[in-house]
Amino acid sequence: MIKHQTTINRIFKLSGIGLHTGREVTMEFLPRREFGIAFIFNGQLIPARYDMVADTRLSTQVAAGEASVATIEHLMAAFYFSGITNCLVYIDGPEVPIMDGSAWEFYHELWRAGIYEFPESGVYLKIQRPVEVRHNDAFVRVKPLNTLDITMTIEFRPPVGKQRKRVMDVENAISIINSRTFVLHEEIEAIKKAGLAKGGSLENAVVIGGDSIVNPQGLRYKKELVNHKILDLIGDFYTCGYRLLGKVEAHKTGHYLNNLFLREVFADPANYAVY
Repeated sequence: MIKHQTTINRIFKLSGIGLHTGREVTMEFLPRREFGIAFIFNGQLIPARYDMVADTRLSTQVAAGEASVATIEHLMAAFYFSGITNCLVYIDGPEVPIMDGSAWEFYHELWRAGIYEFPESGVYLKIQRPVEVRHNDAFVRVKPLNTLDITMTIEFRPPVGKQRKRVMDVENAISIINSRTFVLHEEIEAIKKAGLAKGGSLENAVVIGGDSIVNPQGLRYKKELVNHKILDLIGDFYTCGYRLLGKVEAHKTGHYLNNLFLREVFADPANYAVY
């Protein structure tokens, strides 16, 4: 378990295509002494924090001033799994690259960069009493627990159906890190008409056809789709700035509800403790 604040041990760069913008983007990762993850785009510092979230349609976007950075959730999950609490990311485009649709490439490069540990603690956010948010039939509910225990359920039309996954040893869940984003085939046209998914392809997303998975290689894991929802949840939750401790039950959740949950937690100091 991580006990102190950390940063990366060396500078490195990553490039790729933005899922929604279709633009080539390069990110440069720098060690950071200050607490938290932050982006710099067009000279503007943008903390990757829940209260800086400006849009949650199909991704999590943070903004400050006139600048914004979208699709941060997979990278944030990679920071979580890598044990990095402090990092500065210079980015030359408005969206984090999608890479292969999972957090694997981010995680791998962060792991290669290594960790530098600071003496300061204050990296855990422990839920002190039950907190729940709902939107229609979707919900996120978290109860007090001394570790992070996640149960996620999703429900889509066949061939996906209803899937459930519980992850207790979250910090070592390679199958979560390596699970890709997905989309229903019939939703693609509407998404593109909205000016999104310009960089989407079978190389960076799982496409669910009428009765099967469209990708020639199929799924990486039997529960890859619910795995990816857990990945999104962890990435979104890490915008609280801390490693959350609690028993999480989530049903049909998405970026909006994940962010709403964090806002509800921080609305009352009695809901949490930091250590």
